[in-house]
Amino acid sequence: MSQKNYYKVLGLSPGASEKQIKTAYRKLALKYHPDRNKAPGAKQRFHEITVAYDFLLEHPHRVEERASTYEDRMAGEVLRRERERMQAQARARREKKRREEEYFNRPEWHDPLLLLKYAVRGFALLFATVAIIFPVLLAIFEDPASLAGTFFFIVVGVFLMVYIYQQRSTWFRLGNFKTSLKDVKRYLSMKSVKTSKDHCCYCRDALANGKSNRIELLKTLDIKIRSYGALNHAAKYKNKVKRVVIPRSMRAQFFHRMATLLKLVSIILCLILLPFESLLWRFIAGMVTGGVFSLIVLGLAGVHSRASYLLTPSLLIKGCFWLFALFKISIVGPGFNIQTTGYVYIVVAGLLFLLDMLFDLIMGLFPFYQRLFRPLIKQGTVLDSLYREGYRNYQELPVYSVAFPLFKWIF
Repeated sequence: MSQKNYYKVLGLSPGASEKQIKTAYRKLALKYHPDRNKAPGAKQRFHEITVAYDFLLEHPHRVEERASTYEDRMAGEVLRRERERMQAQARARREKKRREEEYFNRPEWHDPLLLLKYAVRGFALLFATVAIIFPVLLAIFEDPASLAGTFFFIVVGVFLMVYIYQQRSTWFRLGNFKTSLKDVKRYLSMKSVKTSKDHCCYCRDALANGKSNRIELLKTLDIKIRSYGALNHAAKYKNKVKRVVIPRSMRAQFFHRMATLLKLVSIILCLILLPFESLLWRFIAGMVTGGVFSLIVLGLAGVHSRASYLLTPSLLIKGCFWLFALFKISIVGPGFNIQTTGYVYIVVAGLLFLLDMLFDLIMGLFPFYQRLFRPLIKQGTVLDSLYREGYRNYQELPVYSVAFPLFKWIF
């Protein structure tokens, strides 16, 4: 019989003191002593009480101490494992944050984002100023009654201006650009690097004496999805990255930069000069125009496109969906004046956030799903072998799968 049962026999809780044990025994012994209690079972009950009393006095707290020591040891082990698990998770989060910071601190990402932040803050200051001054000027020089309808803009402008004033010391101090003037000159200069025995992959019969082109491919090894509620989910991707260096000649490097310049100029001119009311259609027209002109220039120069690896069946299918959806919500006005309906924001949001998920959900049922992410144009032995192994150009994520190929196609 365990010590806990001995305590139960005496009607005590485990860990009772010696005084409590003696007191309980006296009461029960007087109650069940065979000379005083002739009831059946009293003798057996008195024997159990005596055995429990003798054992507890001879072995005080022995079992409890052993159990307590074992429980403490187990609790300490569980606590240690939990602490190690939490430390490992913290290290993994720090490492992930460090990698993300290193990635986005690279000049090609850091500087455009920083420039965008400066532009947004400059626009906010301009908007606050105009929102306060313009309604007042309109009421003074045009119609005083208009102040009642534009008073809301004054309130918004005042609140925004107060917020900017509170942040005045850091409003336009967001950091320094990592790209210096020397870097720009170095990029624009066409200095020849040390001539190697490698041949250019973009020009026929040319040596790779220019700056090589680098392409990063990734392969998804595992996806872990965590749910924190009905509207709170998180997906963690475990990717393997391959960086491929493609030899390039100075001639190819020069015409690739010319193609980038043509694309940028075409987009900017179409956004400014085209008579379409929709900025989105102006941007699309600029992309098409820039792509056509750049292909013509590259074709005449005998140089292969640097962005041909982006042309995959999946990108073509999604591009057709984009054009079809935008055309359906557009109204063709007189001449080339294409207007966009009020549903444009809903449709664009759906295309950005749902198209990738629906595409993977539907196309993933077919055996040719992986082939949809291989380039339509052959890219050489190394790249083609990586594509056959399951590597892709980028992660098929909402918004990112639209912005990343567009950025790579232009630059």
